[in-house]
Amino acid sequence: MSVANDWSRIEAWCRTHAPVTAAAFQPGLGDAVIEEFEASTGVTWPQELPDLYRVHNGSLTHDDRTGLFLGSVLPDKFFYPIDVATEVRLTLLETWDETIYENPDLYAEDEMDRHDQRDAGTAATMFIPSFVPFAGLDEYHYFVDTRSGALHHCVTEYASDATDNGGPIWASISVMLAAHAVALETGSTIGVWKPVVSKGVLEWEVDA
Repeated sequence: MSVANDWSRIEAWCRTHAPVTAAAFQPGLGDAVIEEFEASTGVTWPQELPDLYRVHNGSLTHDDRTGLFLGSVLPDKFFYPIDVATEVRLTLLETWDETIYENPDLYAEDEMDRHDQRDAGTAATMFIPSFVPFAGLDEYHYFVDTRSGALHHCVTEYASDATDNGGPIWASISVMLAAHAVALETGSTIGVWKPVVSKGVLEWEVDA
């Protein structure tokens, strides 16, 4: 199991069954660009996150000319281009910095640092520097947990209304990609979501 292998399965399936969605995938990035963005976050990324950006740099969500939806590999989110991912991360951190500053009765001044020192997978109930988002939609994001521990590089959802309280969803990005590849290849579900294709566009519907 690897990011490159599992992404190739997804890409091959989309090129055959959902060519509109496949055409929206953006080319992967070189190491120098990835390293520059990683350095800007101030944390060391688990190897699978650079691997993800080597194989693709997110995807277009809508046609610029027609506005038509181009589909998504993920049921309820989109893979972020690397610049969007780092911008989203900075915005979330700034929001929590402000929240902590404005609520000294609820949060210690070093609240983020305390959570950064805990094991990966431990709920922080806020967005902390160790979290690096790579996919999302609106106020919901998937992030990689860069903290140390047995769950280092697990994938968790952050939501504005529930923070990261749901806990890790996948052990790693490659595990997540493999699950989606299987769902596409077999027509099975990811949670409640089942893949469907309409006019070359990969969509997801709730499986009744």
